[in-house]
Amino acid sequence: MTEQRGNKIKKLIAILAVALAIPTMGFAEEQYPKEICKQMYDTIGVFLQIADKAWKSQDEEKALLYSTAAANYAIVYETTCKR
Repeated sequence: MTEQRGNKIKKLIAILAVALAIPTMGFAEEQYPKEICKQMYDTIGVFLQIADKAWKSQDEEKALLYSTAAANYAIVYETTCKR
C-alpha cells in the first residue's frame, strides 16, 4: 500500500468515526448524578496536572496521552453533566 493511499484510508476512518459519534451525542438525554459529574470534573483536573508535569519534564508522549484523556473526559462531561 502506498503512503498516499494509507493516508486516504486513515482520513476516511477518521471521518466515519466522527460521523458515527456525532449523532449518538444527542441521545445522552439523562444527566449523570452530581457525584459522578464531580468525580469526572476532578479527574479532568488530575489528567491536566499530570500532562503539565510531563510536558515540563519533556515527556511529550505522556503529556499527549494525558491531555488527550482530559479532552475526552471534558467532552463526556460537557455532554452528560452540563445540561
